[in-house]
Amino acid sequence: MSRAAQSAPDAPPAHPGALAAALRSTPVGMAVIVVALIVLFGVLSPNGAFFRVSNLSTITLNVSVTMLLAVGITYVLAAGELDLSIGSNVVLSAVIAAEVLVSLSGTPEQVRAGEYPNLALGVVAGTIAAILAGTLFGLVNGLLVTRLRINSFIVTLGTMGIGTGLAYVASNGVNVPNVPRSLQTGFGIEKLFGVIPYPMMVVLIISAVLWYMLRRTRFGLYTLAIGSSRDAAERAGIRSRRHILVLFVMMGALAGAAAMLDLTRFATTNIGGHQTTALAAIAAVVIGGTSLFGGRATIAGSMVASLIPVILGTGLVILGVPSFYQLIVVGAILIAAVFIDQRRRERLSS
Repeated sequence: MSRAAQSAPDAPPAHPGALAAALRSTPVGMAVIVVALIVLFGVLSPNGAFFRVSNLSTITLNVSVTMLLAVGITYVLAAGELDLSIGSNVVLSAVIAAEVLVSLSGTPEQVRAGEYPNLALGVVAGTIAAILAGTLFGLVNGLLVTRLRINSFIVTLGTMGIGTGLAYVASNGVNVPNVPRSLQTGFGIEKLFGVIPYPMMVVLIISAVLWYMLRRTRFGLYTLAIGSSRDAAERAGIRSRRHILVLFVMMGALAGAAAMLDLTRFATTNIGGHQTTALAAIAAVVIGGTSLFGGRATIAGSMVASLIPVILGTGLVILGVPSFYQLIVVGAILIAAVFIDQRRRERLSS
């Protein structure tokens, strides 16, 4: 061997190409799992019922609210905080929105007769009311966490019960009557070009904006910095408490928007629903690649992973498994998500 060959430095290891890196990314892994579940339930379902366009459209509609909340909770978890009250926020905001919408769409006699002469005014006011109610809910959470310095798990566990109670008080324990059916037929179940439901289009647009904010703006950088090390972030000049307050307010606003989407989808307030919404959203976010302990987040992973509990629930129902088994599935997914996150953190620290 020549002297030049002996003294030549070792060649640097070849870097994987963009395709190889993409294949190892969490969002792509989640997409593979989603496709595998669709194929599995499609094969197992009677006469391929799972593959029907109507069923896939229903899945898309069902996941829209969960996906929107998952994108929002991604920010909260990225900063090292938690919000268990988002399901209650959705229900309470929907009740308030429905009350405002119905009361402004016509007189009591008119709405009872199914007539809504001021429907446009009612829809606009109801949408504003939903977002404002959700924002106020988030503001309360944020103030309790940042001003009183109470752990966000405890705060949102408490406001979860308070929000549910307020929803029952505001609605007298029943769904708000006389919600216009045209909300559902004109928007809630309507599809763009007969393919993508309008609610999902709204979710995709909001998610794209929040993805850009997380990846390309100082706001996203500050969020991740606070989750990685709050002390270091504050030494760098980041006002962590104010930023966390903004995150809870943003999460509340998204819950209000989700409430309006829910109202248009079902044309009712569904006050008994969303019991597992928070758990499903958090599980999807963690499985999708966001750390439960802050500092790492992926919007794309949260969006794709939010499909998993919905596909599982829909597939189990089609296979004849009672719907209450979905509670077991969501709980198991949450435990698996925490386990995966712990293993991921161990690999990164080793």
